[in-house]
Amino acid sequence: MSKKLTMPKNVTVIGLGYVGLPLALAFSRELPTTGFDIDASRVGELLAGTDRNREVAESEITSSNLTLTTDASCVADAAFIVVTVPTPVTEDHKPDLSMLESASMMIGSQLCERSEGLPVPIIVYESTTYPGCTEEFCGPIIERESGLKAGEGFFLGYSPERTNFGDPEHTLETVIKVVSGETPEVAKTVSYTYGLIAKAGTHMAPNIKTAEASKVIENVQRDLNIALFNELAMIFDRMDIQSSDVFEAASTKWNFHRYQPGLVGGHCIPVDPYYLTYAASKLGHDSKVILSGRSVNDSMPEFIAAKAGSLLRSQGIDPNSAAVLILGAAFKKDVVDIRNSKAIVLAERLAIRFGSVRIYDPLIEGVEVERDGARFAMIDDPLDSGVKYDLIVLAVAHSEFVVFVNRLEELLSHDGVVMDLTGTFTPGSNNKTLSDVWTL
Repeated sequence: MSKKLTMPKNVTVIGLGYVGLPLALAFSRELPTTGFDIDASRVGELLAGTDRNREVAESEITSSNLTLTTDASCVADAAFIVVTVPTPVTEDHKPDLSMLESASMMIGSQLCERSEGLPVPIIVYESTTYPGCTEEFCGPIIERESGLKAGEGFFLGYSPERTNFGDPEHTLETVIKVVSGETPEVAKTVSYTYGLIAKAGTHMAPNIKTAEASKVIENVQRDLNIALFNELAMIFDRMDIQSSDVFEAASTKWNFHRYQPGLVGGHCIPVDPYYLTYAASKLGHDSKVILSGRSVNDSMPEFIAAKAGSLLRSQGIDPNSAAVLILGAAFKKDVVDIRNSKAIVLAERLAIRFGSVRIYDPLIEGVEVERDGARFAMIDDPLDSGVKYDLIVLAVAHSEFVVFVNRLEELLSHDGVVMDLTGTFTPGSNNKTLSDVWTL
């Protein structure tokens, strides 16, 4: 270990969302840790022990040694700084680096106030981005704002987040952590520091670009795999073949890997591919396969809405006067986040074709959700209302829906239709509702 680089004595995590909060809490069990967020309401609720994302229990927050603040000066003397801000895309599917830029500017400006004699800080980015972003975009911003030089006045690292929202099995402690640094020595220090909390171990990538690339292709691969099964489901629907039966038969071969077709939303899988295709386009490469998969997955709400109209007409129900209930508004199972939710996109597509569209999601607070100016009513438990629906769409397989789905016949109008987009129902069940359900 050089004189400039020492094992970190404290940690500061920038951004306290789905990724940053669990990370900060984990570090706080090993080292003095500060969690910083620019959102005062977020910090306030955490100080009160409440996590709006419902990923962390109140007792875990209130019993921790984590310091929470909106004061950026906490960065000035930090030894190990971790950036976990969101990296969305713009309307035209280009990387939106505005939050990375703001965080990097803030870090740079605070390093100007750093106390003399402290070890050189390590700044690790966890935000998903394209290969080269950490060193070619973030680093120069810190240099400009601080007057320091990367590799001398501060060191850069990258360790991609692998948070799977709503999944209690694959956690920070149980998943191998990929780590990297701008030099082998920095990488070793980053590995040591994350090793304090990543009980499954760390994997040291040879450089930062490799670590960045590894993260983005994890979600590219999943996006493409789901796109393949979505396209297969659309093909088999035209052939009047039950796709789940096909997949079950094919799964008897040892090297067939099955995926569940359905809606692909959120701020990871449908976003991250555009970071790689953007970088590829800058190098003159047209990412045909990746973009084709994105197109297939983005087309699913329209396909399902069109299919719903066809199913209702076959039952003698006029779509223009049909009442529709969508079960689930979140972007995935057992989360409270509706950002980039394709269930809401589906609601928009259905609203064009049908009389009324309502949404029930027991995890989402509020009386309505909005997309592109269109508002959709969020209702309380529909089993208590007595209202009958001509079309019920199970869009998100929340655990709370497991018992609920077995009572759907109580909500269904005569000749009404149930569509399952999640693989929850078992075709051929003796249950009257299940025997009539349309599934992907």
